[in-house]
This record gives sequence, structure tokens and C-alpha cells, in this order.
Amino acid sequence: IYAGIIWNAVLLQFTAAFSSPKSQSLQLLGSNFREFSRVKIICAQQNYDDDDNEDDGDEDEDGLDALLGKKLGINIGAQLPSLSPEEIEDIRIQAQATLDKAVEGRLADIEKLREQMEDDLVESRKRLETASKLNVQFEKQNLMEKIDRLSTKFLDTNADFRESTKQAAAADQLAASSGRGLDWGSWGTVGGMDVVLGASESSALLGSVAAFTATLEGEDDDLQIAAADNRVLVVVDEKKSKGADKVMERLKILLQDTFDSNIIVDTYKPSTNIPLGGKNAQSAVIFASSLNDRSSLENLLGRVLKRTAPIAGSSPGTPPSHVLIVSSLGTERTNKMPYSMQNMFGGKLNKLREIEQGIIAISRSRIAGKQSPLDYTIVKFGEISPSDDGDSSVDIRAGDTVDGEIGPNAAANVLLQALAYQPYARNSTMCSTGSLPEGATVEWNDKFLCLSGPELLRVDVGPGVDVDGDSSTLLDPKFEQLAQYIQQWSATYEGDRKGTGLTTPVLVRNSRKPVSKIVDGVVARSGVRLLFQPTNTGDRYKSASEERLEEKERSGGGTVKKSSKPLTTKTSKEGGVEVLVEKTTDGRIRVRARRCNMDYKTTVKEMSEQVIVKNLAKAVDAWAKAKDSTQS
Repeated sequence: IYAGIIWNAVLLQFTAAFSSPKSQSLQLLGSNFREFSRVKIICAQQNYDDDDNEDDGDEDEDGLDALLGKKLGINIGAQLPSLSPEEIEDIRIQAQATLDKAVEGRLADIEKLREQMEDDLVESRKRLETASKLNVQFEKQNLMEKIDRLSTKFLDTNADFRESTKQAAAADQLAASSGRGLDWGSWGTVGGMDVVLGASESSALLGSVAAFTATLEGEDDDLQIAAADNRVLVVVDEKKSKGADKVMERLKILLQDTFDSNIIVDTYKPSTNIPLGGKNAQSAVIFASSLNDRSSLENLLGRVLKRTAPIAGSSPGTPPSHVLIVSSLGTERTNKMPYSMQNMFGGKLNKLREIEQGIIAISRSRIAGKQSPLDYTIVKFGEISPSDDGDSSVDIRAGDTVDGEIGPNAAANVLLQALAYQPYARNSTMCSTGSLPEGATVEWNDKFLCLSGPELLRVDVGPGVDVDGDSSTLLDPKFEQLAQYIQQWSATYEGDRKGTGLTTPVLVRNSRKPVSKIVDGVVARSGVRLLFQPTNTGDRYKSASEERLEEKERSGGGTVKKSSKPLTTKTSKEGGVEVLVEKTTDGRIRVRARRCNMDYKTTVKEMSEQVIVKNLAKAVDAWAKAKDSTQS
């Protein structure tokens, strides 16, 4: 009971600290105290009854019940002293300070929690960045391992194509000093010099070492021969080039029959990986119809013509020095039937013409002394027929002038001659038609002679005069008379050109072309050259202001700035027509007209050429008729 009283007193004091004591609060406290006292008394009485005998229980219960609802006569609220306002204010201040301290403590805990969370966030970001870097390195390592596996697999599967690519190309200085290449080609060296076509019939095999060795047996045992493999590179897609399979099948047989030593023919499609340097092949045959356009040819030759450095003590790699392009008729006649119809859809002939111009440009742009020399040959065929039926009728012309089909055997023999035998096929464009049954013979040197110049006219004036029963003798009166007649005829073009029909002045000079029995089949030769002279047309045309400026400079009245370095100019070739009187090895006499004094920059003067050729044909015909009438 007393504990309850003391507890209520404490509660009263604590309540008074926050509010002024009023009668109602005191009464409420008193009523609460009475209720509390009653509860305590009941609890105490119950504890007391537990210790007494059960017999006395009824008496005690009657005494407690009598006290319920009655006042004990004690007013705790009246007995406690009241708090002054100052004391109440002090208690309030203390309580506020306690609350502020508690709040500040919680705020400090919150700030610490925030800082801890920020630190955790920073650490989390660092862990993410580290994990990301590790993932990147892991993926990069996996990618590099995959690339290594693919590269190793590619190198293993293409080991044969990398035989000549161990080092960068570093042997260009060993090339010949001439950027044009050899007239005859070279498939080896003898005594440090290129092997070329000699005077004997057995050496007419494209200058091959194997063929040339046969002519040296027993002559000079100390002569060192640098052997080279006979190899031809062929680029063809037989699906795109119709009939190419039959031509190449026959050409391979002809090459094997032609060369004493074994000859290797490597055939590739344009889409395959062609080795650098063309596997050191001496010649390359490319079918233009197998390529897409000129850029395809340039990319192909950029790889094939690449020189390679020596590997493991071997000799430096030598790329092909002769490229033969197999093209189609009509590439220069797309404005005429039937080639205009062939070129109408897709421009097929135009693309082939661009490929032809591409090989010409590449050959002419070779730098002497820095790049290996390169010759080209463009051979144009019509549609390739299934077989070579009929008589032998192979026709060869310069440029793009003939029409018709060609048999596979005839086409293969033309390619063989252009590759291995004919010097005039080098750096020339030719076309061919006809058929050639197996076993038939053709005078190939005479067929290819038209490419010299090229040829503009050929007139056969009959057999020469036999002297001592030998028709091939040099002492032939008919030949001498015709040669003298041509000299007199050419004199009409000297000096004033009025009455000659020429639009360009000419200078007449004697011919300097030597006799060639093997190639040209000629035992005697004489002739003249009609050289065209420069005119103030084309690149030499000057406007009136340019002429006045030159006149002022010549008179010394001008102030034209001159370069300190003297200007060196090279006389350009203006072209011309060479007229030759020849006696062949079979005793016949002929007159030929061919272009001369030409290079790739020369502008062809077709009108003047036509006038000269027409007048020459009339003059030769008149001489032949006069000769016949005299003999009769």
C-alpha cells in the first residue's frame, strides 16, 4: 500500500512539472489513488488469506468488503507541496534539453548511416568497374584466341600459296634496266645475259634455257647456265569464258610438245588466292571474259607482278614478264553490227575494252630500273567453235578488223605462237579467226608479220628473176628495178606537198630495217620512210596571245620570267609510213607499207596514211602492168 502511495506521489510530481496543479487534476489523482489503494488492499488481503486457515476465511472477507467504496481520510494531493513556476520552468528546460540531446544523437546516427551508405556505394561501384574490366579482358582474350585459331587454320590450309611471301619484295633493283621488256622474252640467263631467240631453228622456244642448251653442247663447257623452271600462269573461269576449256586443254598439249624440258601450267580462277609473283611464272595468260572489269585486272596484276625476296638462299623471285590477254572481237567496233547488239545489254564489250586498255596502261607505266619489265599481247577471238573442221584457214590481223569463229586448235596454236615464238606479238593487239585441223601446217612467221608496224599494205608482184637457177639470190634485176622505182616515187612527197593530197608535211629518208631470214622470211630488203613533220595543230596549237608573247620574248622587249633550270625537251615522234621492197626466202617479191616512227604518245594521222597507201597501191600496180607488158 505504501509503495503504491509513493508511486502515485511520484507521478503527481512529474505531472506537475509540465502543468499547473488544479483542483480537477488533484481530484482525478485522488480518485486514481483510491482505486489504486483498493486494488492494493484486495491484493494484500488475498495474500493474507492464503496464510490463514480456511475456517477464518468468511470472517476476513466480510471485513474487506466493508472497506470497499469508503474513503480512508488521507488526501495525498493536499499533503504534497506545490511546485513554483521557476521549478516547473527548470524541469521543462531539462526535459527539452534531454529531448534535444536525444534528437541530436539520432541525427548523428542518421548522418553516420548516410556516410556509411555512400562509402558502400563507392565500394560497390569500384567492385563493378573492376568486374567490368575483368570481363572485358576475359572477352578480349577469348576473341584473340579465336582469331589465333582462325589465323592458324587459314595459314595451315594455304601454306602452298605462301611459299613466295616469306619476306617483303626487295629485289626490284635486279630487274632489267628497260621498262618495256624484251622483244623475245627470256626464260633464263646464260653467262649473265638474257637468253633470246637465236639464229638456229632449235632456239626458237621463247628463249628457254632448255632449248638454248641444245645449241651449246660441245662449244663452251665453262659457260654457266642459270636454270629456271618453265612455267605459265593461266587465269580463267571456264563457266564465264565459253570454249576456254577446249582451248586450254589443247594449249597444254602444245606446250609440252614444244619444250624439251617439262613445262608447268598453273591454272587459277580469278576468285582464288593467286600466289604473289605468280609462282615465278615466265608468262601469264588471262581470259578477259573471266574478269569483272578493269579494276579486277589491276588487282590481279598487282599481286601477280609483285617481286619477292630470296628465301633460304634461293634466287630472287621473278614475276611474269609477259602477260597475254584473251579478249573478244568487236571491242573497238561497238558502233557496228553485230557488236552493237552484243554490247547493248550490260556493256559487255565496253568492259572488255577497258580491260584491254588496263593492261596497256600497266605495261607502259613500268618504271625502268625500279620495276620488272612487262610486255603485253592482246589476242581477240570470235566465238570458239566446237571443232576445227574444214580446211586450214587461219587469218591473223592487227587490231580489231576480222569477223567470224575460230576453232579450239587454231586458237591454241595462235596463243602458242604469241607466247613462245613471235616477237611481233609483243606489245601488240591482234585478232584471229579460222580453223586448223590437226596435222596442218601454217607459215606462222608470215602470218604474224602483219603486226610489225602494224602493216598497212602488202602487194605481191610475183616471183623474182632466177639467176644461175637460184630464185633466192640477192642479184635479182626485178627486185632492183622495183626498189629504184619506189625511191623515185617517194621523191614526189618531198618539198611542197601541193598535189600530193597530204594534210601533213613529210620528210623522206631511206629505210634502216635490216634483213631477217628467220622472223620475216626475207633475203633482200630496200625501202624508204615517209616521216610526218610537226604542225601547229593538236598540242602545238597556240593562241594569238601566246604567239604575241613568244614574239615579244624573241625581240627582247618582254619581261618574261625564265626558270633558272634549263628546259629540256625530247623530240616527239610524229609517225610515218615505211615502204619496203622485199624478196622472200621462196624467191617472191613483194611491197609492204607499215607504220614507223611511232610510240604510244603518237597521234595516228589516218588521213595522210590512207593517201600514201592508196597512191602506193596505184604506183605498184602501174609498175607491175608495165613490167608485164615489157616482158610480153
